[in-house]
Amino acid sequence: MKPILALICILLGVAPVFAIKPEKTYRYTPEQLSLEYEELKIDTNDGATLNIWHLPSEETGIPVIISQSDAGNMGYWLYMGAYFQACGLDVWLYDYRGFGESSDFEIDRDCLFHNEFVADLAAVAGYVYKKTSAAPVLLGLSMGTIIINEYLKDTDIPVTHIIYDGYAGDPAEWVNKLKANGKDVKLPDGYLPGKHKNRRLKTLYIVGLKDGYSSAGDIPFRKSKKTTVKTFNSGHISSFNQYPEEYTVKILNFLIDK
Repeated sequence: MKPILALICILLGVAPVFAIKPEKTYRYTPEQLSLEYEELKIDTNDGATLNIWHLPSEETGIPVIISQSDAGNMGYWLYMGAYFQACGLDVWLYDYRGFGESSDFEIDRDCLFHNEFVADLAAVAGYVYKKTSAAPVLLGLSMGTIIINEYLKDTDIPVTHIIYDGYAGDPAEWVNKLKANGKDVKLPDGYLPGKHKNRRLKTLYIVGLKDGYSSAGDIPFRKSKKTTVKTFNSGHISSFNQYPEEYTVKILNFLIDK
């Protein structure tokens, strides 16, 4: 395994802010970790250009797309991608428009998310599926779980496995939950409620027992055979930071049905 084990204690993830707060400058890059990678630029259907870091591995043949939270940029989640790559997963990190070196975009920091971020995931998923000919695994972190759910409302790309860390659930309910916790956010203009059409996919929910926002009670279809729940003694989207090896093993076991 590469020097990621030594660096894991140094590289810290983004604390949840629950208001969109992108960063354009990368604190961490694949070159700093001496990773095998390729940097790609792809266009969305509505004209944005997205920056992607592809961390390749052919060991499992499983492509994993990581949709990040509402703050920072993909550099903050590079350590997670590097750990996954070292364990044989084919990792795809990307920045939403307005984040990192993706296209500039006027961010409304009071929004829970932007509809345009859903178009960003659609572009990445389409590219990855065409490039690999494999159904991508979608992993979402906090706001990224919303982006995945919205994307799954209308897609023809085959998806069989989803991983949610810090599941946000229904956006309208999430707005109310955040308001009760002193955070005023709003839904984006033109948001249309509804359920994704892909129905009961194999889904892993990662739950922090100290998470003051997401909880096991938010999980739909908890008793379904296709639903897996793993808990960690951690806060919101901080499980990997504290338990990187256990976190990764649970994901690998989920993906290969152990």
